[in-house]
Amino acid sequence: MTVDDEAPVDLLDPAFMADPGPTYARLRTTAPVTRTRLRPGLSPWLVSGYEEARTVLSDPVFSVDPARTEPGVRDAIAAGRAEEKTALLGRHLLSVDPPDHTRMRRLMSRALTARRMQQLRGPVGTFAAELLDGLAGRQEFDVLGDYALPLAVRVICELIGIPAEDRAAFQRWGSLLVRSELQDDASFDRVSDEMAGYLVPLVAARRAEPADDLVSALVTAHDEERLDDYELISLVYQLFFAGHESSAYLIANATLRLFAHPDERAALAREPERIEPLIEEVLRIDGPVKVPTWRFPVRDVELAGVRLGAGEPVLVLLGAAGRDPRRFPDPDRFDTGRTAAQQHLAFSHGIHHCMGAAVGRMEGRVGVEQLFRRFPGLRLAVPPEQLRWRDNLMMRGVCELPVRAG
Repeated sequence: MTVDDEAPVDLLDPAFMADPGPTYARLRTTAPVTRTRLRPGLSPWLVSGYEEARTVLSDPVFSVDPARTEPGVRDAIAAGRAEEKTALLGRHLLSVDPPDHTRMRRLMSRALTARRMQQLRGPVGTFAAELLDGLAGRQEFDVLGDYALPLAVRVICELIGIPAEDRAAFQRWGSLLVRSELQDDASFDRVSDEMAGYLVPLVAARRAEPADDLVSALVTAHDEERLDDYELISLVYQLFFAGHESSAYLIANATLRLFAHPDERAALAREPERIEPLIEEVLRIDGPVKVPTWRFPVRDVELAGVRLGAGEPVLVLLGAAGRDPRRFPDPDRFDTGRTAAQQHLAFSHGIHHCMGAAVGRMEGRVGVEQLFRRFPGLRLAVPPEQLRWRDNLMMRGVCELPVRAG
């Protein structure tokens, strides 16, 4: 099979941002593996088929380590938007392979215990209720900026162990990181530096006097699993960067889906337990992560009849995989009754499956259910076509979600 190295797929086109379905369908009908050009020096392979995506996400031949590619490719990635270059920032779960990844993931698994996850349930509901209380007297507000994003930041701060008096800074950093674009590298770099300046003494303090939080669990690891300060700060930074943004967009995307499907909204009002399959279907068809971290083959490999060269960058389109008709019949239909919904790839797959998936699901369920229970007449404040979608390669979400309380 021959593949056009300059395939006409513009992942940053505004029309694609607003409605990626037609592009996903076109990719699947041409080839589940094709190539596009993002900028000079960066022409990644795009993987859109479900089975092909599972292969890339789970086969160790596909590395996440940017050192596996050419310096020119790394330079081109570094010239991109903030979310594109997180794999280049430090050593964390999304940028290392085994054995380092195995060591980090084992340690993180011990830190993210079932008890710690259970302890989060109460705070998530409390945080959501407090934010909704603050919105109760307003006729209009922004679901993303006034509710979903502050909720996600509070939850990740609670998990990490950020003292309450310091969380305002994380709210500011979280808002800036979500809105950092290619033209605003200075803001992204400044936020990164400020966060590092905060995390270095926090790590030192937890080493000296551990508390009952995730950072303490990480710093008190046994010698054979011990993280150095650079790895630890990178891990916490990546957890915050990826965790708060994806959770906020999940809530916003689910809200939009309920606006578009009043039957599902009415069913949720009657049966609150329907929130679980509803969130799974949103993750499948409109998940907040369009593309997980970069992959780089460690050797030449064939995928769906296409030859991928060693070190060539690969992007898995999770949204396209979630709409593959070979796996999900009538894939563009929003259907909370799908029995295979939980086999989606919204949280990736294999050893790099998102370790925060349980927290993200919990935030989505609590955040959406409480929002519509508190504001049963909630509706969009603008026509859907006027919504602005993030100019973002990796994430799918609106810039703001203005609503009327009703």
